[in-house]
Amino acid sequence: PKNGATWLVYEYAGLATLAGYARPASVRVAEMPPRRGVFGNLLPPQPLPKWRERADYVVKGILKQSIEALATLHERGIKHGSVGRGSVVLGSAGQDKNEASSPYALIPSRLRLRLTDLGFSVPLKEASTDDAFRNRARSYNLTILEGDDNIASRNFAVAEDLHALGFVFLGLLLTSLAELTPGSRADSLPPADEDSLQRLLGDIFEGDFDKFREYLEEERAWRNVVGLLDEKDGAGWDLLRQMCRARERAGEIG
Repeated sequence: PKNGATWLVYEYAGLATLAGYARPASVRVAEMPPRRGVFGNLLPPQPLPKWRERADYVVKGILKQSIEALATLHERGIKHGSVGRGSVVLGSAGQDKNEASSPYALIPSRLRLRLTDLGFSVPLKEASTDDAFRNRARSYNLTILEGDDNIASRNFAVAEDLHALGFVFLGLLLTSLAELTPGSRADSLPPADEDSLQRLLGDIFEGDFDKFREYLEEERAWRNVVGLLDEKDGAGWDLLRQMCRARERAGEIG
């Protein structure tokens, strides 16, 4: 290997990613194998935990550990480069992927989260060697030259990862914590994948989170999520704003 090359240490981490978790809990319960009694008779699914308990697992478990995992990567001088639902793997202290990804999972301390899909990762000091990276930086009023290893280049590289993770988490909230009315289907909700949310927030609402909040509040299934983000003087919105607009912030700092 070349000096300074990024090493990838492969370890099977299971197949439970956010891509599978990011669906309404009622839908995931419906897809679980049926419960049976001692005589083989079918039993109804166990009632879902309270919404607040599930929300705590998402925020205090998945969000917290996702940010910590990305921060660890950046501290090691690496840009992930392709953060998405499929690159966040959920495991448990007991190495049981079903425990971590279950709609009944409630204990954040049992979660063991990892970032995978490092095929597009690069050292932060080498981010400026990519033409596309420099072009994206230019759109945020940053002039980064090929081979630059300065604060502006590193900040923008980190900001791109934070931007991606912000939309991953926004999508996670709007899917895993959506409250469907009985009998309704998951596809009855507006699209909440990362690309759709970026187009919606960036192109339709032009980065205005207040208008975006009003749009979400109109959807009955998302009202609890809006209320969660409103708590503590809008602390949730502040965090999402910082993450989703990290590239804009990097451009302002220069």
